[in-house]
Amino acid sequence: MIPVLVVSSIFLWLLVLVNVLLTVAIIRRLNHMSSMPPDLAEGLAKGSVAPPFSAETLSGEVVTLANYTRKAVSFVFISPHCGPCVDALATINTLATKAHKAGIEMVLVSTGGKKQETAALVQKHQVTVPLLYAPYEENSFAHDYKADSTPFYCVVNQHSRVESSGFVGAGWEKQLLGI
Repeated sequence: MIPVLVVSSIFLWLLVLVNVLLTVAIIRRLNHMSSMPPDLAEGLAKGSVAPPFSAETLSGEVVTLANYTRKAVSFVFISPHCGPCVDALATINTLATKAHKAGIEMVLVSTGGKKQETAALVQKHQVTVPLLYAPYEENSFAHDYKADSTPFYCVVNQHSRVESSGFVGAGWEKQLLGI
């Protein structure tokens, strides 16, 4: 009986120790994230010139920033394997209509996965927003727009200047329609 109590006590203390170590690791990670330079956490600076890019549609047509000259556009960077991206697709479809009425074209930019995975995502979720395919490993579009994780957006005005950018989350809809 006593050996069982000793073993269970040791096991319990090991669990407490692992829990403390995991808590410390999470706190360190959060502190590291909050100390990130603002330009990495928020994307491109407001008023900066939008970087040139080249990407493909799912049908293979090459699109560049020049295609959006004299147009306001919101690029929303997503990945087929990103849960929050998939969750945001219904909102993006709905928001695209409001954006269009406000004179802003919404364009999804798929940064991950294979082209077939992106096409399947579009079909499964009935995405009506134009989509560009620019895999992060092969195309610098997302990197140049500081969209190092998804979902991320960047609103560019008709003068090819950045109006706002950041992670898709609470309040991003207002940023999108704020031009």
